[in-house]
Amino acid sequence: MVVSGSKKSIVLGLAPNEKHPTGIDLQSCPLYAPAIHAAFTPIRAWLQRLGARPYNIPTAKGEVKYVLVSANPAGDLMVRLVLRSKAALHRVEHTWSELQAELPNLRVFSVNIQPEHTTVIEGREEIILSSERYIPMPGIGTDLWLAPGAFFQTNTAASQALYAQAATWARELQPETAWDLYCGVGGFAFALSSAGVAQVTGVEVVGPAIDGAKHAVTELASATATVPVEPSNKNDGTPNTPSAAPRPHFITADATKWAVNQTLMPPDLVVVNPPRRGLGPDLSSWLERSGIPHLIYSSCFPETLVEDLRRMRSYQIRAAKLVDMFPHTSHVECVVLMSKIFSRATN
Repeated sequence: MVVSGSKKSIVLGLAPNEKHPTGIDLQSCPLYAPAIHAAFTPIRAWLQRLGARPYNIPTAKGEVKYVLVSANPAGDLMVRLVLRSKAALHRVEHTWSELQAELPNLRVFSVNIQPEHTTVIEGREEIILSSERYIPMPGIGTDLWLAPGAFFQTNTAASQALYAQAATWARELQPETAWDLYCGVGGFAFALSSAGVAQVTGVEVVGPAIDGAKHAVTELASATATVPVEPSNKNDGTPNTPSAAPRPHFITADATKWAVNQTLMPPDLVVVNPPRRGLGPDLSSWLERSGIPHLIYSSCFPETLVEDLRRMRSYQIRAAKLVDMFPHTSHVECVVLMSKIFSRATN
């Protein structure tokens, strides 16, 4: 939410324009989850008590730029306040507990410093003021842990559908090894592990996302360590305990640079979930040359998906699924399963 208006009359919503010089209030949008909808009135009241001036885009003056609110299905909240500088940080540090008292389900609170006059919402510096650093989000096989600065889909149910589809395809393919490139907090990686893939490596350049993914591994290990091992009802002697499931390994790195510079044997399966710009020529061309048997491509922008597919002509689309990530809009999420077409030797 853009923070506009004045110190005494905060507006949370869209940025001001000629028709709405003080901003467009979006506190009452019916699309919000109940926990988010209930949070805005206390947040607005707290910001007015804080007394820091909202950032004015035309003059590039003021301190408070944005409020970013995330919630999980259980109603746990993460609130991030984006400031132009640290001028108001001392006041925030000493008063944010007032907001926590009004929002008992507020688990994570942080301040992001964005000094640049730009459309980029977040800056590089994140200051976490709460004792908790993550909120759990539902995944496949385990909870995913969302930290400030990490990306997570706004439509949780739709993202679960994507992960579940990848897990279904993995069970059919039965790969031994897989890479999850642009893995974020590990949604696809954990889905693949839950499907029985023995070795899964997730690669993501955003540090807070990898921190959350590694925290999920730790939480999963802790949870399974306390689960009593029951007699197996299988014929292979595998115990009926979650600890029998493999756990992914996560690396902080640029997905393209990491993949194209690998000297190890390529995996049986690669999952890619790039941003709107797509894979680009370097990674898509490398995948074309790699000999990797199977690819799963999750795309939020079909146009760049098509561009990448044109550079990977030796892969044949076996299945595809559309997910309505943003209902009532023109946007769609598309997940595609592809397999390598290996040419037959001729005499």
